[in-house]
Amino acid sequence: MTDGDVGLDSAGDPYAWLPAVVVSSVAQTSRARSLTLAVPGLRSARAGQHVDLRLTADDGYTAVRSYSLSDVRASNDAGSGGAGRVPRIEVTVERFDDGEVSPYLVDAAEPGDPIEVRGPIGGWFVWPPTEFEPDSAVHAVLPEPDGAAPPTSAPVQLIGGGSGVAPLMAMVRARGRDAPPMRLLASVRDPGSRWFVTELDEAARASSARAASGPHSAAGEGPGSFAVDWVHSREAPEGHARRAGRLTRDELGRLVLPASEHPLVYVCGANSFVAVVAGWMVELGHAPTRVRTERFGGV
Repeated sequence: MTDGDVGLDSAGDPYAWLPAVVVSSVAQTSRARSLTLAVPGLRSARAGQHVDLRLTADDGYTAVRSYSLSDVRASNDAGSGGAGRVPRIEVTVERFDDGEVSPYLVDAAEPGDPIEVRGPIGGWFVWPPTEFEPDSAVHAVLPEPDGAAPPTSAPVQLIGGGSGVAPLMAMVRARGRDAPPMRLLASVRDPGSRWFVTELDEAARASSARAASGPHSAAGEGPGSFAVDWVHSREAPEGHARRAGRLTRDELGRLVLPASEHPLVYVCGANSFVAVVAGWMVELGHAPTRVRTERFGGV
């Protein structure tokens, strides 16, 4: 034990390991599953954050992996049913056949199984965004674009590649009727790789129906509005308006909120996807200070 560990417990150390239990699981695809975990003592989580999960074998061997949170709405015990309610979070995991942790979480984990959780972690790739004082060092280093709405009230453009949609889903779920307009562009290999497809498409239809009957029917981009665009790189579903093929810069420009609206942009996915898309967004006129990225995979 180091000097910095003396006297710290789960209440004093925000990154202490907490015992948790699997509450439920829902298949997203044949290779991905959403797990709801009950975590007594967990701090309130924010959409866009991630947690570390630790599994311990009978012989004492441990394996740790990080996973984005795909739902944080029940992470605040006071806000999800009153005092005494155990906080819950959802992670969505894709199975890697040679992995140590994902095969168990996707194929074997059952309600009641124990697991350890550390976090939540992250403060930049979050929505609603962290608010900084106007005279803070953050604004000095990352000045806001001229004429842009404050980050907390700016429209939101989400861009996810494959499993990168997980933390973006948490943002979609966390929005309220008074939230800024939000749009999601999800790029996947084929129809069988779409995570949360039913919920996302239903949210978009409901938003469109509200817009058609409300004061923002012309633009369809009033408070709380939401739209989703699916891009399939290898195989498109039958009847889909877009043929299968990789996303291009010109197409990206047509599908995302325009730079003139100064949206807050969140891009998540594999290293290569994020690097290319974030670069394209800047080339399309989006301020670098408004493009936030989260990536996974080797360099």
